[in-house]
This record gives sequence, structure tokens and C-alpha cells, in this order.
Amino acid sequence: MKISFKIISPPYSINKAYYRNRQLTKECRQWRENFLLQLQDPKIQKLMAKITEKFDSKKHSLAVSYHFYYPKSILLTKAGGISKRSMDLTNIEKLVQDNIFEERYNGRLINDIIISNINIDDKFITSLHSSKNLGDSYLIQVEIEILPIPF
Repeated sequence: MKISFKIISPPYSINKAYYRNRQLTKECRQWRENFLLQLQDPKIQKLMAKITEKFDSKKHSLAVSYHFYYPKSILLTKAGGISKRSMDLTNIEKLVQDNIFEERYNGRLINDIIISNINIDDKFITSLHSSKNLGDSYLIQVEIEILPIPF
């Protein structure tokens, strides 16, 4: 079983997320709230529920793909190379993954909406792929697939 959904948001780097004693910056908290609120879309909730219902931790693992779409002015330099402003992929995967999978976000109240995510430990992800892509605007395409345990 495989699901796919989109979040309209720029990526956020883990390097810019924290200050001092590992406290989230105000900007990162706002980014996270926006992301989590988009996860509450009924269509996305229905897709995530399919994964949650079918997933069996004794039989399954997860394959996850993140496709990050950027405007040309952010992804590329004037000379046509990859811009530093597009950020390292490994730094932008973490916060997206936490929002989708971590239990601690379930039940949170944001703008009078109770937050719900997949709530499966991300240790079950055995395949992870991410890519930077050229787009008209910022977008994060998420794909999650249930697989047999590969070992």
C-alpha cells in the first residue's frame, strides 16, 4: 500500500530550528504549526489512516520519499548551479519526518484543531529517499509505502 500527499510549504532546516538549549525558534514553531495544520486536511487524514490501519510492526517496514520543490530563484544560482539557499537534504528531512510520524504531536491543539498524524515510530522506515526539484513555488510531496520487513 502506498499513499502520496502534498504540503504547501518551504522546507525548514534543522540547523535554523533551534537556539540555545535546543529550544525551537519562533519561526520554526510557526512553520511546524502550518505543516501540522495542513496534515489535518480530511483527504490527507484519510490517507494516513489507511497506513496506520494496515501497518503491522511485526510484519512491515516503511519506504518514505520526500520531494522538495523550490522556485527557480531559490534552487538555482544565476549561473545555473545548485544554490546554498536550497539547503542540505538531510537537514530538511528531519522536521518533515517528525511532523508526520512522531507521537508527541498527536492530541496537540492548534487553532482549536486537535492534531493527528501517522503516529508510527520512524525507526520502521527502512528506505528513505529525498530530492530537490524545480517548481513554480514551494511544495513538499510525501510518499509513504508499507513494505514487508526486508531482512
